[in-house]
Amino acid sequence: MKLLMQTLLVALIMAKIVLGSIFLYQIEFAPLFTETIAIASELKEDPEVKITPDKKAGSGQAGGKETIDLNFIKKQNAQLKEKEKYLEQRKIQLVALQDEISNKIAELTRLRNEIKAERTQTKTDEEQKLRHLIKIYSAMKPPKAASLIEKLDIKLAIQLLSKMKGDTVGSILSFVDVGKAAKISEGLLKK
Repeated sequence: MKLLMQTLLVALIMAKIVLGSIFLYQIEFAPLFTETIAIASELKEDPEVKITPDKKAGSGQAGGKETIDLNFIKKQNAQLKEKEKYLEQRKIQLVALQDEISNKIAELTRLRNEIKAERTQTKTDEEQKLRHLIKIYSAMKPPKAASLIEKLDIKLAIQLLSKMKGDTVGSILSFVDVGKAAKISEGLLKK
């Protein structure tokens, strides 16, 4: 049950990371392809932009001064401020999302460490139980140990006998059924 919850948590975090990446992608690249083109087209087509040379009153020649429509500049400035506000809001959202992802990663790391500790403890417990069984079977007389080993699962019998001394294993296997002894011997050879 705990493993299922951890798997579900990992899946949710991965989904957030993917959605966050998509979100970041849209924020960073969308303005490059849409808004700049729109601004460029506004500059070409906007009739309010007037750059005209001033004429001097008495001479009739064009002077070096140019004028720009202030309304257009104000409008552009307002649009830029709106975009800055929008980007600032997005930045705040991204920082919050990044913090949440960092917290989830820390939680996953903690859970992974707990699982590792539990596995290590379980493995240590199983090895201790196996060592205890090895001592018990080694202390038994071979006919009695053989009758018990015949009743064990073949994998457990192989695991148990693989940790015993060769002389003890030989004396026990001599009392085990020939078919089962052959299977155990094959298993011991593979191990």
